[in-house]
Formats: sequence, C-alpha cells, structure tokens
Amino acid sequence: MMSAPGLGDIAARLSDLSRQLDKATSDADVLDRKAVTTRHAYELAYSRAFLSAEGAMDVRKHKAVRAAATEKLDAEIAEQVLRACRGRIATIKVQIETGRSLSAAMRAEVSLAGSGIMP
Repeated sequence: MMSAPGLGDIAARLSDLSRQLDKATSDADVLDRKAVTTRHAYELAYSRAFLSAEGAMDVRKHKAVRAAATEKLDAEIAEQVLRACRGRIATIKVQIETGRSLSAAMRAEVSLAGSGIMP
C-alpha cells in the first residue's frame, strides 16, 4: 500500500514540474518558429509551382498542390508538434495547480492537528 505524499514530496514534485514547464515553454518557442518557417516554405513552393504550371486555372492549382505536397505536410506536422507542446504546457500547469492545492490542504491539516482541533 502506498502512503500519501508528504509536503517534501509535493515540494520536490512541484520543483520538477516547474523545470518541465520551463523546458516546454522554451521548446514551444522553437517549435513556433519552425511552424512559421515551414508554413512559409510551403506557401512559396505552392506559389512557384502555380506560377510555373500551364493550363486552365484548376489544372494549375492541382499541379501546384502536387508539387508542394511535401512542404505542406512538413508545415502541418510542425503545427501539430507545436499544438502537442502547448497541450503539454497546459497539462503541466494543471499538475502544478493540483500540487499547490494538495500542499495547501496538507498544511492546513498539519496546522489544525497542531491546534488540537480535529478535522
């Protein structure tokens, strides 16, 4: 049977989560820039392909879509990785708030126990 975490355990976990949040935030900055640059590369590749294609408008559009498919996929993957990182940041923030609430509840319980009042 596992025992309940103590205040020291909670403090250590909060410290670890804080470091994870710092790293994830830094990662998000890098991933955001990559998402922007890959989206830009896709738009340029599509534009170049569209302008160099011949035929009716719809034919030119579809030729450009095919020619820029790799760049589009790269851009979509970069955006998905960024969204996943932002999701991880949100999860870490919730975990930190949960830890803070648990810590506050434990401190209140310890304070009440010391006062002779039974919870």
